[in-house]
Amino acid sequence: MSHETLVLTAKVFGPIWMGGFLLIVLIRSYNPRRRAEQERIARSILAADSAEERP
Repeated sequence: MSHETLVLTAKVFGPIWMGGFLLIVLIRSYNPRRRAEQERIARSILAADSAEERP
């Protein structure tokens, strides 16, 4: 394989790979079934931070 072929392959499949990864992340983050779990996790982090700040 020549350098030009490798560069072309990277320029074609790189954005497709990253776009697919972005799509998976967006689907998982905005999935309504995961909303309760995400809220619980977010509140547990906030509760731990606020507990540390209290004397």
